[in-house]
Amino acid sequence: MLPAKAQIVLFWGAEFVALYNDAYAPTIGQKHPKALGRPARDNWAELWDDLGPLLRRVLDTGETVFAKDRPFYIERHGYPETVYFDISYSPVQNEAGETGGVLCIVSETTERVIAQERQRLLAREANHRVKNMFAVFHGIISLSARSARTPQEMAQSLRGRLDALMQAKDLIRPGIMGTEAHSERTTVGDVVRTVLRPYEDDASSERIMVRGPAVPVGAMAVTSLALALHETTTNAAKYGALSEPTGSINIAWDTQGGDLHLEWEETGGPVIVAAPSAKGFGSVLAERSIAAQLGGKVEYDWLPSGLRLRVSIPLDRLAV
Repeated sequence: MLPAKAQIVLFWGAEFVALYNDAYAPTIGQKHPKALGRPARDNWAELWDDLGPLLRRVLDTGETVFAKDRPFYIERHGYPETVYFDISYSPVQNEAGETGGVLCIVSETTERVIAQERQRLLAREANHRVKNMFAVFHGIISLSARSARTPQEMAQSLRGRLDALMQAKDLIRPGIMGTEAHSERTTVGDVVRTVLRPYEDDASSERIMVRGPAVPVGAMAVTSLALALHETTTNAAKYGALSEPTGSINIAWDTQGGDLHLEWEETGGPVIVAAPSAKGFGSVLAERSIAAQLGGKVEYDWLPSGLRLRVSIPLDRLAV
C-alpha cells in the first residue's frame, strides 16, 4: 500500500484508525501528519456525520461502496470547502476472517467537477446573454427614439449608447471567461456610471442618480461587481424602472465597518404586485458574483413602487 501511486487509506478497527500512503496525504492538507495512526473521528470531525455512517456501512455489512464525483465537506486547509472524489470503499478481513477495517481507494476529481460546472454555466450564460442583448437593444432604441428630434439625432444617440454598452461589456467579459487579465483598478462610481451609461439621455440627471465616495475596486474584483450591476441594470431595462419613460433609479453607496454598502432603488416603473416566485438566471449570476466571488451579501426588497436592492461587500475583498 505504501509505495502505491493510488491514493489509499485504511481505516482499521471499531475506531477507524487511519493508515494511509504518501499519495493520499495531499488530499487531507493540514490534517497530515497528525491524522496518521489516529481514530478518524479525531481529525475528520467536520464531516464525520457523512463519513462515519459510510465507513460503518462497509464494516457492518461487508459490502463495497463505489461512487463517482462524490462530494465531501472538509476543512483541510483551515477553511471549509466542498471537494469531490471517486471512491471505492471495501471491507478488509482480520486474522479471524471477520471484517476488521475499510480499505479506501480514492481519486480527487474536484478540479474536473468545477471545470465541468463552469462549462455548464458558460453555456447557460451564452444563451442568457443572447436573449438579454436583444432586450437591451430594444430598450436602447426606444430610449433613443424618445429623445431624438431628427433621424440624424437618433442615429448619433444610438451610436453613442452602443459604444457605451460595449464599454460596459468589456468590464464583465474577463470575469465571464474566468480571467481578470483585462481588468484595471477603478472605483465603485466609475463602474456604476459605465454600466448605466447606455441608458443616459437628456433627462438622465433626473432618471439616474448616482452618489457616493471614491471607493477603490481592484482588478480582480471589478468584473464581479460590474457583472452584478450589469445584470441588475438589464433587469431594470426589461422589467423595472428603465422600461418606463417615467422610471428612475437612485444608486448610493458608503463605507462602514469595513464594508461597502450600496443601495439601488427603483421608482416609477411597473407596479410590483409580489416578489418573483423564482429567481431568474440574471439574478442568480448577480448574487453569485457578489456572494461567491466577493464574499458579500445581496438583499432584495420588492416594494410596490419598485425594487430596492442592498449590497454589502468587504472592502478588503473589493480592493483586490
